[in-house]
Amino acid sequence: MYSLRDIRETVQQTADAIAEALVMEVEIADRDLIRIAGTGRYRGQCGKVLEDGFVYRHVINTGGPVIIDRPGYHELCQPCTAKDNCPEAAEVAVPIGIRGRILGVIGLICLDINQAERLRERKDSLLRFLEKMAELLTSKITEYTEGRERETLGRQLVTVLNLLHDGILVVSSDKTVIHNNNLSASMVDIAEGQSVALPQIMDDKRLWKSIEKGEKFSGEVKGRRVSAHWYCDAFPIIKSGVLEGAVITLKDVQEIKRLVNDATVSDIATEFSQIIGNCGKIRELKELAYRVASTNSTLLIQGESGTGKELLARAIHDSSKRKSNTFIAINCGAIPESLLESELFGYEEGAFTGAKRGGKLGKFELANNGTIFLDEIGDMPLHLQVKLLRVLQERKVERIGSSRATGVDVRVIAATHRNLEKMVSSGEFREDLYYRLNVIPLVIPPLRERKEDIPLLFSYYLQHYCAVIGKKVQGFTPDAAAILSRYPWPGNVRELANVIEYSVTMVSGEYISAEVLPKRIKKEEPSTLVSGSLNIKAIERELITKALEAAAAEGNKDIAAKLLGISRATLYRKIKEYNIAERKFFS
Repeated sequence: MYSLRDIRETVQQTADAIAEALVMEVEIADRDLIRIAGTGRYRGQCGKVLEDGFVYRHVINTGGPVIIDRPGYHELCQPCTAKDNCPEAAEVAVPIGIRGRILGVIGLICLDINQAERLRERKDSLLRFLEKMAELLTSKITEYTEGRERETLGRQLVTVLNLLHDGILVVSSDKTVIHNNNLSASMVDIAEGQSVALPQIMDDKRLWKSIEKGEKFSGEVKGRRVSAHWYCDAFPIIKSGVLEGAVITLKDVQEIKRLVNDATVSDIATEFSQIIGNCGKIRELKELAYRVASTNSTLLIQGESGTGKELLARAIHDSSKRKSNTFIAINCGAIPESLLESELFGYEEGAFTGAKRGGKLGKFELANNGTIFLDEIGDMPLHLQVKLLRVLQERKVERIGSSRATGVDVRVIAATHRNLEKMVSSGEFREDLYYRLNVIPLVIPPLRERKEDIPLLFSYYLQHYCAVIGKKVQGFTPDAAAILSRYPWPGNVRELANVIEYSVTMVSGEYISAEVLPKRIKKEEPSTLVSGSLNIKAIERELITKALEAAAAEGNKDIAAKLLGISRATLYRKIKEYNIAERKFFS
């Protein structure tokens, strides 16, 4: 908003200059007819409203100048009460305008006949002179207003920069830090008003090399004034092909880990009471797990797919001293071998083709001070087992492409559905790693070995999915209950939960009948073992075959993997291992 009052001093100086040059009196009023400046008899009336401002009001309304060389006779003088005894001998009024808006008026006033005569003789040149003075005031008010807007914008930008969770540095082409926000000042230790160069506060060699090429840099940099590592993004400032400097953002690596922790730590704790079961084996398991939760010992959870290995691991984590820190779960069998190493241990920039600029933190580093859950550890390749063994022994990780080991404080909980002892004997799993993992073994029994818990699980999941889906289902009809009681549940608790969710979703009444149950449940016959045959691989092959049969009924091979609680990649590997003919089920 433009206002003459904002440059009151400049307006008065302009009025004094005009009066001295023309030897006439001058007054300058704003659009509200408040006198902003004046000379002679008008100086003492500054700040007051003009009582008879008929001429000035006309100039403001029309935007054009007015010359009154015969006061009292001009049509604009008629409303004035002093028209018959006007103290002024002549007057010129010129508008002060900017961008189509009139801000005020410059009034040149003659108080005697000689001044009036000079005005009449030189009125054209005087008019041009006053118009130039009006333009001068216009440029001054524009300069002041735009400067004030720039200052306001600058304060707003500084406020925004100081609200950011990143440190911000602006550096010139000679690497001098010319601007920074409060956070960066505390991160790199810059005192207010202190002039520092970028190499003084960080190892900037790789960063500046990218900037000089006109490229963005992303990566980890090491502090020099302070002992710290920052994740840095740097953007070159280039004008007309010339490098003028760079904008650099800094994130504390430890702060990144904290944010990951905040994103991965659930506000709802997993408690041992959420492991449903009251049989002797489950009670013993929960008692042992609760006892070891407070320790830092490495744990190995063994159990078939779908028995709840991750649920038990989370309950242990949430009952430990590490519960306020990260719990990170990773399925070693679901991630391709080529990616698993980088997921677990991270990598440096340029470590391999396709590596992200700046590198990547691995899961072990992200889980620092927390717990990492390595599911399906039996599917981990041998060459990665060596690196995992080093982490367990030395509590250090080394990123791909790095020669520097980083210390980590991580509790490892591993899990598998496979027989690791047999894998050790066959050379598929390292013996030294097995003993490092199997410090405290926890075995989750399959559902078929704790049939007395099945009614509890039915009741729990029925209530749970009724609440989730928004239905009121009272229970099962006798025929449905009979089918469910005969079913062997090869997919264990996971399969049971899926069946209950499906049934609650599909049922239209208060009771789940046999017609509502999934087809595979109704087709399944009681599982019988050939006398004397307890070969684990034979049982596993039989379960995979039955799962494929069930999936064939639905026409989707992924269903077999879900039933078995394994990834699709693991299913394919098992099919190949046991030489199962897929064409028999999927034509």
